[in-house]
Amino acid sequence: PLDGIPGLAPIPAPPSRLPVDGEGWSLKEARVEAALAAEPRRPFFQRLREGLSRSSNQLGSQITALFTKRRLDETTLQEFEDVLIQADLGVETALRITDRLSDGRFGREISGEAVRAILAEEVEKALAPVALPLELDLSVKPHVMLVVGVNGTGKTTTIGKLAAKLRRGGLSVTLAAGDTFRAAAVEQLKIWGERTGSAVVAKAIGADAAGLAFEAYDEAVRNGSDVLIIDTAGRLQNRAELMDELAKIVRVLQKRVPDAPHTVLQTLDATTGQNALSQVEIFRNVAGVNGLVMTKLDGTARGGILVAIAAKHKLPVFFVGVGEGIDDLEPFKARDFAEAIAGRAGTA
Repeated sequence: PLDGIPGLAPIPAPPSRLPVDGEGWSLKEARVEAALAAEPRRPFFQRLREGLSRSSNQLGSQITALFTKRRLDETTLQEFEDVLIQADLGVETALRITDRLSDGRFGREISGEAVRAILAEEVEKALAPVALPLELDLSVKPHVMLVVGVNGTGKTTTIGKLAAKLRRGGLSVTLAAGDTFRAAAVEQLKIWGERTGSAVVAKAIGADAAGLAFEAYDEAVRNGSDVLIIDTAGRLQNRAELMDELAKIVRVLQKRVPDAPHTVLQTLDATTGQNALSQVEIFRNVAGVNGLVMTKLDGTARGGILVAIAAKHKLPVFFVGVGEGIDDLEPFKARDFAEAIAGRAGTA
């Protein structure tokens, strides 16, 4: 059933693994269908560059100010290193970029475009190892996916878009409305279930989320789902009692199947900046996060933080979100991201 679907490969012989790295989704929101029919969808790189415009514009103006008609010296390199760190790229990447700049160019003038080229190359080097497709091990049924993150990072919307992708690939999906604190989150997930033809397990507001996860697993087994995706309540990483509840969900799932959850996705708000580093560390320790989705690359993003996260945590980055539409969750591509943050034309 996967043949001919952009970005999805047929499921091979066991162990079956489905790359979820396609270019589009099976369904389109009704409110945008007419607009899409009337106006061609803008290329992804264009939307990505617009989303990273805050970071790229700031870097671009500072590169121009630092390197126009000025010889490369120790002071310039130190100032540029500070600029890169302030852009959230991280100390490790900043040092690598300034080392590249100084190699064979000390005492000479260097153009802004040459600086941007080196910046893009080094950012791509940092991101390339983590730019991986999301693969689901379908030798285990259901494959259990837990989606975690702080409040407002787009967990429920991301789940809906993933469900649409999986359904397009011919897989059956059950969604678990584990954000039992917010009625809106439960209703939103039910709507996604209707849109994508996915079963939804939900309980009353305030119900025990771990108990719901347990029941959702049993329901996914009963209805033969290939994938179970569990939403969770948004929680601040510095609230111990809330993180304890998340750890409880993991423990309960492991009573049903020892290696569950098989995939733990964390959504990161691209406007967060440095706080995202601690978010990843704590959620990884509590829930075993093994992949990231960066959302809200909408022009206010501080996209450099993804480079620092890649350098420190080396977790796969599966998707980036560049808008609110169902088609606005795209596979993460290191080169596109690097070219966009450096303010270059790109290849896409």
